[in-house]
Amino acid sequence: MKTIVTIFALSLLASCGNITSQAEKFTKDTPSLLETNESKHVETKAEADQTVINVEPTLVRPQLFLMMQDVAEDIKASHEKQKVIYSNLDYILKKNNLQPVGSPVAWHYNKANLFVVEAGIPLAKKLAKKEDGTFYKETQRCKGAVAHFFGKRSLLPRAYDSLNTWLKENHQTAVGNPWEVYVSDPRIVKDHDFLQTDIFTQTK
Repeated sequence: MKTIVTIFALSLLASCGNITSQAEKFTKDTPSLLETNESKHVETKAEADQTVINVEPTLVRPQLFLMMQDVAEDIKASHEKQKVIYSNLDYILKKNNLQPVGSPVAWHYNKANLFVVEAGIPLAKKLAKKEDGTFYKETQRCKGAVAHFFGKRSLLPRAYDSLNTWLKENHQTAVGNPWEVYVSDPRIVKDHDFLQTDIFTQTK
């Protein structure tokens, strides 16, 4: 009887270990979500402790962006499409011997049950000749709010939650779609647990 109980206990422990391992993999691989009410994100206490979010009012400044757009069927695929867009934009910059004047940006939104990603880079002026597949987007000087997020980019939904809470507490309303500014370049910043991402939204 003791042998049977021992075997059952060991089997239970092994199953729990397997579930824990799968949860940790999900936490590591889950991309960020814009609509936080759809997020089923799993996070560990260590991740939460390392995340810092500061929300404050701001003035959005006018800026020109060279953009490309793509669509995907899910969040993870949209982030892969975003990487391809930045690679294509980098090629265009090198081809035209240009340098960006700031950090890369991205707008995410849903349209017809698809995940749309518009990613771009800030330029001082438009290209001399239009490149296929590109378009321009400009932000205008306006009142806004920004969430300064420091942490793993898989935890970005926390920043959107904080931004929404700040808007509600300060009786502000978001206008249009928010956008992400990737201040920290993961190719340069070694600590990927503390990357800076700023999330802007126009307010009224």
